[in-house]
Amino acid sequence: MNVPTKDYAFAAGGILWKVFDRSKFQAKSMRQKILFVFGLALLCWLPLAVLSLFILGWSQFYLLFLRDISTHVRLLLVLPILIFARRSVNNSFNNTISFFYQTKIVDNANKEAFEQVINRIEKLKNSKIIDYIIIVLVYFSFFLQANNRINNADTYAPWHLVNGHITVAGWWYLVISLPVLQLLLYRWLYTIILWIVFLRKISKLDLHLSSLHPDGVGGLGFLQYTQLSFFPVALAFSALSAAVTNNLIIFSGISIVDYKIAIGSVLVFVLLLFMLPLLLLIPLLAKVKRHYFMQYSLQSWPITREYEEELKAFYKTGKEHPDTSWHVDLLGSFEKTHEMKIILIDKTTLIAFTAAVIIPFLPVIAQQVPLKELFFNLLGKMMG
Repeated sequence: MNVPTKDYAFAAGGILWKVFDRSKFQAKSMRQKILFVFGLALLCWLPLAVLSLFILGWSQFYLLFLRDISTHVRLLLVLPILIFARRSVNNSFNNTISFFYQTKIVDNANKEAFEQVINRIEKLKNSKIIDYIIIVLVYFSFFLQANNRINNADTYAPWHLVNGHITVAGWWYLVISLPVLQLLLYRWLYTIILWIVFLRKISKLDLHLSSLHPDGVGGLGFLQYTQLSFFPVALAFSALSAAVTNNLIIFSGISIVDYKIAIGSVLVFVLLLFMLPLLLLIPLLAKVKRHYFMQYSLQSWPITREYEEELKAFYKTGKEHPDTSWHVDLLGSFEKTHEMKIILIDKTTLIAFTAAVIIPFLPVIAQQVPLKELFFNLLGKMMG
């Protein structure tokens, strides 16, 4: 069966991605891509800096803008990460679809059902209704922030207000900078939802898997690497949370301990968001494992009965020792089936996404707990 060469561009659709596609962003050289993304980040950040310096003066500019780590992280770190992450996710998804065909997990028997799933994802990905919903969410958020003074929090872009009124820099932030970031964030959330829908739907198909596959998960081990392509996105999401926490510490003087439950909840949510999708395949893998165990058990009985008769004859006559080579092969098949895992989350995946969630919080923790002290405390607990 021919392997499709179509570009599925899993992270696609939406206003910003369409703009990037029309500008032929992916066809540009790496240098041009970096300049393009750097230019977009500066468009969102630089006017804020220049206008705030002009309006606030150096002293307040330093106190309110330069120390606003949250804004800098959003526009200078998270924004570029979310843009560059698109290529790795798209490439990984294309490789995944190709691999389904190359390995004959999808063949002529289940090809039609599989491609119905792909076509469904394509329609959802390019849905104009979703674009409208995201735009409404972005500017509804803008309305709330503009009318509630950024939720009445002095720690959230504290430089945007002067004497209770939104500054020119504040309006640029609310009308241009923040919507650009939010369009990306909401689109990535939707892409993650599409990935979950895809896994859920293929888990119901009759995929041609095998309990004897060396990867120990029925032949679906390659999906772990597809999931790992979301690592930069997980890192960006966690960085957003860490940046907000950092602002709370700087401008409100709170302790991390005061918000440990809230921070822990955010960390767990981000971790689960990028780990749980693989768990959707548990029913499928459990079905494969059960099917092969019952199949080998059924096929083994005639051979087992025949062997027992040959063994009895050998005990009586001492002649014609029965051939046991079949038993070794059968035992190996049973052992491999018994050892087959039904959970795709392995140590590498767990460590990678745990690191993506924790790393952005290390600079935040270091403000109140020196990393050297933290390291030795952890080391002491591990050795004790």
